[in-house]
Amino acid sequence: MIKILATQLSQALDYLRNRLDTEMAEYDLFVSKNPESCAQYLKEAIGCSSLVMVGFVGDSSALFADTFGLAMFYDKFAERNVKEFCKLSNIPLPPQHMMDKLCIAPESFNHYASSYGCQCTCYGEYKKTHVYMIPDDARECAVAFDNYLSKDLFRDKTNVTCLTYKVFGLNNSTVNDRLSKLGKFVSRKCETINLDTKIVLYFPSKTAKSVIEETSGRMKELFGDFIYAKSDQTLAKTVVDLLNSLDKKLSVAESVTGGMIASSIVDVAGASNVLYEGVVTYSVSAKCSRLGLNPHFIDEYGVVSQQVAQEMAIGLRQNGTDVAVSITGFAGPTADDGLPVGLCYIGVATEKGVSVYRNVFSGGRNSIRAQATNMALYLVFKTLTK
Repeated sequence: MIKILATQLSQALDYLRNRLDTEMAEYDLFVSKNPESCAQYLKEAIGCSSLVMVGFVGDSSALFADTFGLAMFYDKFAERNVKEFCKLSNIPLPPQHMMDKLCIAPESFNHYASSYGCQCTCYGEYKKTHVYMIPDDARECAVAFDNYLSKDLFRDKTNVTCLTYKVFGLNNSTVNDRLSKLGKFVSRKCETINLDTKIVLYFPSKTAKSVIEETSGRMKELFGDFIYAKSDQTLAKTVVDLLNSLDKKLSVAESVTGGMIASSIVDVAGASNVLYEGVVTYSVSAKCSRLGLNPHFIDEYGVVSQQVAQEMAIGLRQNGTDVAVSITGFAGPTADDGLPVGLCYIGVATEKGVSVYRNVFSGGRNSIRAQATNMALYLVFKTLTK
């Protein structure tokens, strides 16, 4: 059981709870500003596996020391970290009375270096309970959790069996809803960025092989063709590996993504074996001169249209490539002719013909471009694995 004490609700506390929920960790939360109530909770928490205090670290340290009659000391490591942070951030050093609060710690406790502020996470062990005092800052909480707490809180997972899946095209809510249908004995964590999701399933030690195989089959039932890899690899690497295995070349004609698709391919070692060319035909004249589109054709259907994406892919493939991908769309902040921001048409042409896919992505300009890039890579993967 993980015990959490906080002085108030905050984004840092939300982040911590979300991460623990993702790991399916058992925890108890107590939120109070009353010193007596907090002290009582601390006394009851000692004996659990871990205790996390979220708030101003100096106040947490003082409360913990007072509750258990511990001496306090001034940590020079924390002082150096505060000075270094202030120097890099070009801000004044806090006055000494504030430094005293920032740098104190209970006896035998230490500080981790901070990344986004003057407060350093304080940590130690008291009567076999691992204690962490985390700043009430979401970014600093994330750094502390990812770099330090997770390795300790979930140290028992080092010998467990893990299954990793990469899934594309589902939002985080849908992914979690489907994962909830797995057995409760399987803990998990998942992260979705621009429609690309990494899922890791953890099985308790000594889990029967048949149970793991059954869960693997259940994942196939739940996610089907949305699964593109059973390991932690990117869409781009999956596409490069697939093109290599098929001995095929890829060409890309981009508009709205501005070269992001080709760049994603080039990021992967071995891209030179599969990438024939990438062109950014951002303007109408470039689409016409480079890909052979007729200006009147664009005037008739609109530059962001199924017809234009199709002709872009056909024109690109005529230059000598096995697979041609085209994309045209609106990343925002505005669109033309009442069409929605985020509208994108993606064409994929092979020797079997050309298919065009309509998508409407949501979010900011760069998020839309990133989603469109991922979708184009995924459509290449699906086209070649039919």
